[in-house]
Amino acid sequence: MTLFDSNFRRRCDYLDQAARRSWGTRFLGRRLDKRWAGGSEFVGHSDYTSGDDFRNVDWHICARLDELVTRQYRGSEDRVVDIVLDCSVGMGLGEPQEKLDVARRLAAALGYMAMAIWDRVSVVAVSDRIVAELPPIRGRSRLPRLFRFLDDLQVDAAPVNLKLAVEAFVRNRAQRGVTVVISDLFDPAGFESAIDLLALRGFQPYLLQVVDDAEAEPTYSGSVTLADVCSDRSRRTYLEEIDLINYRKVFREFSTACRRYCAQRSIGIIQTRTGIPFQESVLRMIRTATSRMYAQ
Repeated sequence: MTLFDSNFRRRCDYLDQAARRSWGTRFLGRRLDKRWAGGSEFVGHSDYTSGDDFRNVDWHICARLDELVTRQYRGSEDRVVDIVLDCSVGMGLGEPQEKLDVARRLAAALGYMAMAIWDRVSVVAVSDRIVAELPPIRGRSRLPRLFRFLDDLQVDAAPVNLKLAVEAFVRNRAQRGVTVVISDLFDPAGFESAIDLLALRGFQPYLLQVVDDAEAEPTYSGSVTLADVCSDRSRRTYLEEIDLINYRKVFREFSTACRRYCAQRSIGIIQTRTGIPFQESVLRMIRTATSRMYAQ
């Protein structure tokens, strides 16, 4: 596995320790949807109510107090973190590494931290549909399975349509939790409707925007050929400095609009670039999530 060697795992260990110091066992500082599985840990008594299992009635206390009470047991917390990973054709761009490679490392690091605190982790690769899916897994012993799944992912030929993909994702999800969406967010139809749908269905979205350095700060000039990887259309043109200035302005406005949209809905968002080591982006997530916890 070229992306997830021993050095990568050592960095994940460090990130996991940093996350535990900051948010404990609450992934990204969020309160996840909990379901109590049946367990054997005795936690106390409660008054009997209609429908309680008679096998849990504590007859010794009933005889002494002349009250009907039942023994209460606690199981393990069933919590899930879903990672929605954009594998559309646009994620194949990027230097010095593809955006998809950055996204896969980020997904692996986040999955590592969630599984270390015994949360279940699923990964859904999408473009204009669900391309591949890793069902929820739990525990560090399953990390090789997570890494193999991510290492095998490839760029899909279709352009991104997050709304269609998210509609398919939420259709078969009974349990809600934190849903990390990793994408460049360059959806021609807009990414907002997909995130709105997640929030409406009870998921807790968090956005990780991965962009190429050349997309944010292009340095091309003179006679160039501009190609649209989604439509396979190309155009020969001549770029002057004023064109680059205008483009950078438009890109900054798009980035600002993304942050404004998330701020209005209390959704976390981090933008990272292909030239930034993945651990720096994860540490930013840890710091911002911690500050949100204290602000609540």
